[in-house]
Amino acid sequence: MRRDELTSRRTVSFRILAGVLSAVAVAAFVYAVIVRGAVSQAQIRDAVILAILGVIAEEMAVWVAEKVTMTAANLPILLAVMFTGRVPAMCVAAVVGAWGAWRESTRTVAVYNTANLAVSAFIAATAFGALERSLAFPLTRVSPWLLISGVVCGAIYESGDMTLAGIGVGVKYGRSLGSFWRDEMRPFLQSLAVLTGVGMVVAALYAPAGVVVVVLLFVPLFASQYMFKLLVREREHLSKQRELSDQYLEMNIGLAAAMVVLLDSKDEYTASHSAGVAMYCRDMAESLGLPDTDIDALHLAGLLHDLGKVGTPDAVLQKDSALTEEEWVYIRQHPEKGAEVLSHLAAYQGIADIVRFHHERLDGSGYPDGVTGDKIPELSKMLAVADTYHAMTSDRPYRAARSSFEAFGELRALAGVSLDGKYVEVLAQVLRDKDLAYRDGSSTDFMREYERGRINLRLRGAPLADISGVRAVQEDQPAS
Repeated sequence: MRRDELTSRRTVSFRILAGVLSAVAVAAFVYAVIVRGAVSQAQIRDAVILAILGVIAEEMAVWVAEKVTMTAANLPILLAVMFTGRVPAMCVAAVVGAWGAWRESTRTVAVYNTANLAVSAFIAATAFGALERSLAFPLTRVSPWLLISGVVCGAIYESGDMTLAGIGVGVKYGRSLGSFWRDEMRPFLQSLAVLTGVGMVVAALYAPAGVVVVVLLFVPLFASQYMFKLLVREREHLSKQRELSDQYLEMNIGLAAAMVVLLDSKDEYTASHSAGVAMYCRDMAESLGLPDTDIDALHLAGLLHDLGKVGTPDAVLQKDSALTEEEWVYIRQHPEKGAEVLSHLAAYQGIADIVRFHHERLDGSGYPDGVTGDKIPELSKMLAVADTYHAMTSDRPYRAARSSFEAFGELRALAGVSLDGKYVEVLAQVLRDKDLAYRDGSSTDFMREYERGRINLRLRGAPLADISGVRAVQEDQPAS
């Protein structure tokens, strides 16, 4: 049987069940009226007041966790069951159930829930009446039998409510009653404990003093529930704002990484170079014992440090001879342009700063600003060493790759002049005893480094987007 056919059958079956339960509720009401006879004005008055209290409680219901709702709506129903009789108690339950109907997904569910509460109230009130007659305790005075009977009928009401709800769920969604009870047992016991505990305290005051005392007790109860509802709403608002903020940051940083992947279609060197530099940056930072935040920032900066080359003409990126001064103008702009893109991401401002200064040099010979020495951030100095090393050991259109040994000879010549000698030696330590693939940066790729950074940042509570689809799309494109 197809799923839509099964769903349709279950919907029809549930409508029939709702109709049957409604008929049972009406029959129970008629039976209660005939057997009970007249209802006193005091009982009608109390039932009206309890119904109003139940509606207010239902209106201020608060979801505090999955399957757990904070509400006092069942308390007025229990008091009506104990002190007003079956007919008024069913009316109170029906009013409370009908008031909550606007929250339900369909009218059928609303009808079923209303009938459920009314039938459960009828069963509980019938049981309480039987106990009252057999134990002969008065309703106007507190006694152990009154409270014990109240606990019993409270358990009967809650059990009837949950059982009928489970039957409805089984018919509508195909879930077994046993499975329903196993999953709902904990919230059921919590609700029952609160209902009977608080209910018997209120019942002990209701018996001698009447419904007025109950109203006075409900005022602070409603006030505290209202304040709690405000707190829950504020928590939900903050949680939603945080979720939207994370989604915004993920979208933007994912876009930045996607731009690097797409840039690789113009210059095949970019993505592999960025991956190698990020790998060296991470391992250098870890060998120095830097904080996790600095390790993650430096690694991400390594991945995105050439982002600004997106605006560089293809002819400049792919040129296989020396660049002219005019072409060097484009190249010198890429740290600033990359930093400008990243600066729009508030959570990644530190990464923007690292990227902006990664081509600055100790002696002022770098770009874009020509700053010197201590004016260059330490993480930018580390990125500069990793970037320079990998550039030397990679094939470029205008020259062949140097060996790791040759590249380090040049790095050490630059140490203390344009590059920080301390970080040159840190990289040397990292490379020691590594294989050739690691030394030339080919042991990783952009997506692998991105995913590694993504996992680390997720574990530490920072967002990164999944851009694997961009890479897949790019790889499917025909070469131009």
